[in-house]
Amino acid sequence: MSTSDATRLNVLPRARRQKTPREKKKWTIGEVVVMVILSVLVLIVAFPVIYALLQSFRSYAEITIDPMGLPTSFTFDNYVALFEQTDYAEALLNTLIITVGTVVLLVAIVPMAAWGIERIGGTWGRFLYILFIAGLMIPFQVRMIPLVKGFNEVGLYSTLTAVILVHLGGAASFGILLYCSFIKGIPIDVEEAAHVDGAGRFRTFWSIVFPMLLPVTSAFVIIQALGLWNDFFIPLVFLDSSNAGTINVAINRMVGLLTSQWQLIYTGAILAIVPSIAIFAAFQRYFIKRMSVGAVKG
Repeated sequence: MSTSDATRLNVLPRARRQKTPREKKKWTIGEVVVMVILSVLVLIVAFPVIYALLQSFRSYAEITIDPMGLPTSFTFDNYVALFEQTDYAEALLNTLIITVGTVVLLVAIVPMAAWGIERIGGTWGRFLYILFIAGLMIPFQVRMIPLVKGFNEVGLYSTLTAVILVHLGGAASFGILLYCSFIKGIPIDVEEAAHVDGAGRFRTFWSIVFPMLLPVTSAFVIIQALGLWNDFFIPLVFLDSSNAGTINVAINRMVGLLTSQWQLIYTGAILAIVPSIAIFAAFQRYFIKRMSVGAVKG
């Protein structure tokens, strides 16, 4: 091969690798309309949050005189007063305990129960599965009064334990439905191989099965954590006025019959939504990916 031929072979691939500049894509009328609609929806959703954030830097007098005004100065006096003048710190701790405690119990119990229903239960497993699904169809308002009376009789009313147990019972039905649908897509061969190697059912589940349930577990944890953190009705019903309640209950108690501490209400609302926004922003891609995997497996 001559030198000119070798040079030509080396030059041609480089020339082919050069990308021609792409023409700028022009938006169609339909795409413009969609973007305008999405922009309007974003503004509608974001406006209450931005409004509350701005009002959290204003005094009570400024808010009552001009509710739609802008803050004259950005100070954190309201944030300091929120923790000094109210039970917001205790309510924040209660919310954290309820959220973390409920999520831990759900992850420890629900996946194992679903696996038992699918792999061990047989006819009884099908019956239990139907009972759990039936629990999704019963409104909470129907169970509310019997639960309040029951917890009051055993001395658990107005305790965090009562709230955790109510949340646990409500989320278990949804968890069983989610996990059972996912477990059906897991091959049973790996479990049988572990059993042949001498692993018991408990070890088989936590060492073999549970790691394969991480996609659906991650989605389940995020959904439940956000719901528990933002819940208002159940803590309001099962925690009386002697308890600081959760953050949403504490904010609700700042609304008085004659006067309301609007500057503290806006401040508390902003602090309440910060963890939710942070969690969803951090795990948005992970959440969508895991949910799509769970849908395919189901």
